[in-house]
Amino acid sequence: MLNIAGLFTRETIIRHLAALPPLKTVVMDTIFTDRPQIHTAMVSTSDILATVHALPFVRRGAPSVPATKEQGSWAWYEPLAARPNVMVTGADLNNLKLMGQGGKEDWARGRTDHLRRGIRKTAEAVCMQALSGRVQWPVQLEGGGWDIFDVDFGAILSLNVAAAAKWDHADCKLADIFETLTDMQEAIEEHGYGSTAEIWAGKTAYNKLFIKAEASETTAKIRVELTDQGINIGGFLIKRRAEKYRNPQTGVMTPAVPDKEVRMIATDAGHRMPYCAVDDLDANLMAMPMFVKPIEIKDPSGYKLVGESKPFPIPNVKGICKALVVA
Repeated sequence: MLNIAGLFTRETIIRHLAALPPLKTVVMDTIFTDRPQIHTAMVSTSDILATVHALPFVRRGAPSVPATKEQGSWAWYEPLAARPNVMVTGADLNNLKLMGQGGKEDWARGRTDHLRRGIRKTAEAVCMQALSGRVQWPVQLEGGGWDIFDVDFGAILSLNVAAAAKWDHADCKLADIFETLTDMQEAIEEHGYGSTAEIWAGKTAYNKLFIKAEASETTAKIRVELTDQGINIGGFLIKRRAEKYRNPQTGVMTPAVPDKEVRMIATDAGHRMPYCAVDDLDANLMAMPMFVKPIEIKDPSGYKLVGESKPFPIPNVKGICKALVVA
């Protein structure tokens, strides 16, 4: 049988991934842009749970002061792997024998791309969940059953909106909406973040805001601007977030932002998504965004290409604020 192991070494996979076009996913690309490769199986959140404030000066020769206020304890998490596979049949291998080295490289890059798309969708879905402060993701067991990977990062900030200030209330004015957004911003700033932020509205919340904004665009004292990027209310740009992720166990589709909510997410709050070391000797137990390993099978004759990745989004819950803005 044609041996394809040489097409999927750690070095060739890195080369394949570098040659493929980037995959665009809104939560990873906007919030979890810091994606280091961590060559351990455990992740600590101690470096993102610190609260940063303005610091006092000290006299010349005096001791330094702590730059951050720590939570007092470290949290360690053990990420699990996303591990999809794709089959390579004997017929595929016979066709592959007829190709030159360049053709084989192209074929291997295509299979790598197929696996990375599934892994990317999984990582994006878990990132969407992480914005709530908790990840609860299905784990498929070997016997066909299911378990849940459950990580609670703590409660995100929350703002209570009065009934008359909800965006679907007849008495709600743009000034009320502006005040809600200002209060959310201040809640985040109290924890040392918020110099840059994304404001995302669920489908229903955004539709209600659009109705208010459209009706007031020419008469409002507060600046109102409807753009293809979103709705600008007094300098706050609210974007519509209707993307959904699919639960692989139940098939249920869940929106990234609940339909009636708005979320403000400080992009300077240190949200991170490390890639942890994969549990494979052929990858030297090192961290990679994705590793692919061909495993020979006998019945039917061929290979199983197994992809593996350990993406682990870690949100800073003090940099995310939610508000229920539709009754």
